[in-house]
Amino acid sequence: MTEDTLARLAAAGLEKCLLKMTEVSAGAWRLDYARTFRGTVRDAIKLQDRGTAPAAALRIKIKGSPPFTTAILFSPADVTHLSRCYMDGSFCELPDWDQPEVTIVEIGNVVLNALANALLKALAATAVPSVPAYFKGESGAVEKWLDAGPGTFTIVSARLTAQRDGRSAAAEVFAFLPSALAADTPGTR
Repeated sequence: MTEDTLARLAAAGLEKCLLKMTEVSAGAWRLDYARTFRGTVRDAIKLQDRGTAPAAALRIKIKGSPPFTTAILFSPADVTHLSRCYMDGSFCELPDWDQPEVTIVEIGNVVLNALANALLKALAATAVPSVPAYFKGESGAVEKWLDAGPGTFTIVSARLTAQRDGRSAAAEVFAFLPSALAADTPGTR
């Protein structure tokens, strides 16, 4: 299995997930692209070209042999909009609605599990995902918090966009596959 094949399988899993999210949520969700490349966690974060601007991230660790990490990175300024794209409008319009971070964790749970399941199927592996975790900070702090480990990874990267009421926001979805796992991919031995 090539890195291109991993990207196509990840895209198929994410597209199916986003289609279902669009059917049941208040916004329209789409996959802009999916790709795979070799690099470090820092390389992946730099793809967002955020400089020193604050970033928000969700992470799910996939506990397998070997383990890997999945994450979503986005602007903290987009948390409320992304949450409104997921939630029914009546909850989001309440004057005291201050729960967008709770909703963003659920979005991460749905999207990252869809990505992890597509990759685990492609890798012919089974694993248990952790509970999603949420973090806000500058890019260096996000890199450390992701705790994917040192070194170079096979990185699956996908951009998703959520739109509602004429506004859209994007988020970058990642899976950091360690060399041992990527080397064990069926068809690469």
